Amino acid sequence: MSQHRLVSLRLPDNLIDALSRAARVQEKSPAEIVRALLEAALAGADPESLRTLGGSYAQVHTALIVARGWLDLQTRLRKAGFVLRLSDAGTLTLNSWPTDRALMPIELLGSNLPALCIRFRAPFPGAVPMRERALPVRREGKVA
Repeated sequence: MSQHRLVSLRLPDNLIDALSRAARVQEKSPAEIVRALLEAALAGADPESLRTLGGSYAQVHTALIVARGWLDLQTRLRKAGFVLRLSDAGTLTLNSWPTDRALMPIELLGSNLPALCIRFRAPFPGAVPMRERALPVRREGKVA
């Protein structure tokens, strides 16, 4: 088991408020949220992406928490200089706006596509569901 140390951070009020809301939504303590975000950021995020996200993290995180639908979320993110895009692999990615450069998977920010689809009761806009094509019906030896 790893040892823990107490660390003190000086954070702006809006970031503390966003952290508190995230903790309530995820039913975790603020410390657990911070630990998970730091682990994800240090393990998988491109350092340039984190620099680009910079001070806007609170706005992005708040948008993810308070948005009432996909349009509301994209509008809030664009005001902060970001946008969500669906990758070819089917994962949701945070991109810069208006340059539309991929920054990081949304999972590194504590959210994911299935959870947002359930919360907004709708698939990601523009996502084409994968369906098997129906085979043509044969009638009297002819393909209909």
